[in-house]
Amino acid sequence: MPRLLLIDAKWEGEIKLTKKLKAHLKKTKPKSIDLFASVQFSNIKEFLNDLKKLKIKVNMQKVKRTDKPLQILGCDCYPDSFEKKLTSDMILYIGDGMFHPKALILAIDKPITIFDPISDQIKVVGRKDMERELNRKKANLKKYLIANKIGILVTIKPGQQYFLAAKKLKENLEKENKKAYIFIDDTLNPMNYENYPFIECWVNTACPRIGTDDIININQPMINLRDALDPGRAFVELEK
Repeated sequence: MPRLLLIDAKWEGEIKLTKKLKAHLKKTKPKSIDLFASVQFSNIKEFLNDLKKLKIKVNMQKVKRTDKPLQILGCDCYPDSFEKKLTSDMILYIGDGMFHPKALILAIDKPITIFDPISDQIKVVGRKDMERELNRKKANLKKYLIANKIGILVTIKPGQQYFLAAKKLKENLEKENKKAYIFIDDTLNPMNYENYPFIECWVNTACPRIGTDDIININQPMINLRDALDPGRAFVELEK
């Protein structure tokens, strides 16, 4: 039987407070920072010392799904993803790309400052940068509420498999005299959804980013399991 060995792949470069970031912090003048990073950029001892010299309080926030403070996953995209409420002046993410910062945008009603240590670039993003996805998500929620034939997508991938929750949702929908169908696969491929044109709305039970990032690339409406179970809360979170 094959053995699985998980190894943290760290960026080999040095993460430090660059002149550009230091100038940005002096301009924005945060007294406290909620700090996040992808696992590749979590070796930040020197970086923390530099922030301390600027007399900035750093809060190493902890996400419920991760083992260690600082790290954030792409699926940590809800307001209750964090162990504590984020109250600092600035939310700073260390890493490259937009995948993880988008999770913070979805979860928090505050601007997110991104520091890319590879390119030494700084970018401030917010909900306006996901306006297309958020508008589509709101429209899909409305379509879900009036849909009568609903497809529930379930993956068999470990860590993303929520068959029991899908079954419970199916039972709830049938009590409302709606027809619900459970579709089970290993990889959920959006290209296959159009093979079932009778489905009026899909419910994704796997990674919640499928129900936010991928919805702009498919014709049929799709929402996430959490939103299907509590549409009222979903609308409140979208109106932040």
